Amino acid sequence: MTDPEGRGPLDGVRVLDLTRNLAGPFCTMALADLGADVIKIESPAGDDTRRWHPPSWNGESATFLSANRGKRAVVLDLDDPAGQDAARRLAATADVVVESFRPGALGRRGLDHAAVAALNPGVIYCSISAYGAAGPKSGLPGYDPVIQADTGIMALTGEPDGPAVRLGIGAIDLGTALWATIGIQGALIERARTGKGARIETSLYETGAWWLSYHLMGYLGSGGAPSRQGTGTPFIAPYEVFEARDRGILVAAANDRLFAALAAELGVPEAVSDPRFAGNADRVAHKAELRAVLAPRFAADDAESWERRLRARSVPCSVVRTVADLAADPQLEALGLLRPLPHPAVPDLRVVDMPMAIDGVRGRAASAPPLLGEHDAEVLGSDDPWTSGGD
Repeated sequence: MTDPEGRGPLDGVRVLDLTRNLAGPFCTMALADLGADVIKIESPAGDDTRRWHPPSWNGESATFLSANRGKRAVVLDLDDPAGQDAARRLAATADVVVESFRPGALGRRGLDHAAVAALNPGVIYCSISAYGAAGPKSGLPGYDPVIQADTGIMALTGEPDGPAVRLGIGAIDLGTALWATIGIQGALIERARTGKGARIETSLYETGAWWLSYHLMGYLGSGGAPSRQGTGTPFIAPYEVFEARDRGILVAAANDRLFAALAAELGVPEAVSDPRFAGNADRVAHKAELRAVLAPRFAADDAESWERRLRARSVPCSVVRTVADLAADPQLEALGLLRPLPHPAVPDLRVVDMPMAIDGVRGRAASAPPLLGEHDAEVLGSDDPWTSGGD
């Protein structure tokens, strides 16, 4: 990811971050990890996520810390003409502007795409919203769980006989961040070829619909709406959690070979020749009967024992572990995913690094998530704020 001088692939790219909460900040953090100089603009009250705690780490919001490393923080009141002027000054020479205001909100402040492109024709301007820039829901407020409910994701999550539940992670926020990042990188490549700027638009709603791609295609093709499957899936069996003697284990026997290996290890090799379980479609059609055969076998031993035995036969599986288990996992340590990044208020801070490496190197961002207004003087007091600091 870096050359011998420590530069990343986006070294020299200037990013003005007008985002808040999670989707936008995760996008701009990814750009910082790739080497961009990111200036984060916050209101005098700060990004909402600074107040999203517990959990906290030495009094700092863990949520804010997770999404803002590698940035410089500047406080500007965008409802004040002076703050708007300062933001336009930064936008005028930025390579990328990323914003997550409601559609139309920045137009009233002279900071929408039209205004910024008039100052900076080559700018790549990325807008992240809840529902997108068009349609009857455009302009509505929305957070990740709202979109989970609205797109159908929540209706698919939970046990078949239980209520709908939200995913335990912000999958829509994080997915939207990735789509915005992909769009920005593509636009940067196109601009290098043509010199033209670009306008990128994405939304939580579009990401939610995209996450449902194969379910939506299934509905369009069959007319049958998918339903909650608990830990399973409607088109593979066995592909779910079974309760071992002490806790659950997720088993994913996604083809006939894996099912045969699973049946042999469980001591029910005859299941392979049972016409009800001969192929995947048969196993799906007789899922309840299949579970009745397999579940009692799992109850006879501990989950970690089954994990060792099934992995020895190359059957994909895992004990149902916790976040605490993940933090202590030797695999996490071996991959170097937890990166020390000392912070003024959190000297023992560790962050989750980029989940990919280029030439063996993960993220470049070397500065901790900033304190509110930490770089006001450095940025606002400089004739060229983009070269006055950064990593």
